[in-house]
Amino acid sequence: PIPNVTEIGDGRLFITGGYRSGSAMIRVEKKNNIYIVTELYKTQAFGTHVHPPILYKGHLYAQCTDNTGRRDGMLCMDLEGNVKWKTGQSPEFDKGGMILVDDLIISVDGVEGILYLIEPNPDSFKVLSKAKMLDTNQCWAPLALSDGKLLIRDQKQMKCVLVR
Repeated sequence: PIPNVTEIGDGRLFITGGYRSGSAMIRVEKKNNIYIVTELYKTQAFGTHVHPPILYKGHLYAQCTDNTGRRDGMLCMDLEGNVKWKTGQSPEFDKGGMILVDDLIISVDGVEGILYLIEPNPDSFKVLSKAKMLDTNQCWAPLALSDGKLLIRDQKQMKCVLVR
């Protein structure tokens, strides 16, 4: 699977995928009516299985766990391809959904069904709050938020949670 491409700005696009395909940053430019694509870098240190990374203040945040045994958890990487931190298996996150809301990341652990409120910070992984929301071990659906109501679901149930 290949998550949606993340637009970085200045013609740069970030492409990532699961199953150890890694990631790449490319630049697309138009010169004399010809499009030119330049690879800026590739990395195996960052690869998301289901959801696209979140771009926030010059850093990418994503869950980098897949079915090949990769268990990096959530990662933060700068736009030059340098990993700043990763959670590993504590928490593992494993393909859960995540969104950026009011300068905070809301993310669900795809294995544990725990909903996290995270401060995006390149210096360290900072959990502000967490709560067990779902009971199954496949919570991979995207999250949706509207008017303070968060929809979260797994293979068996869907919940609407007030977040304020």
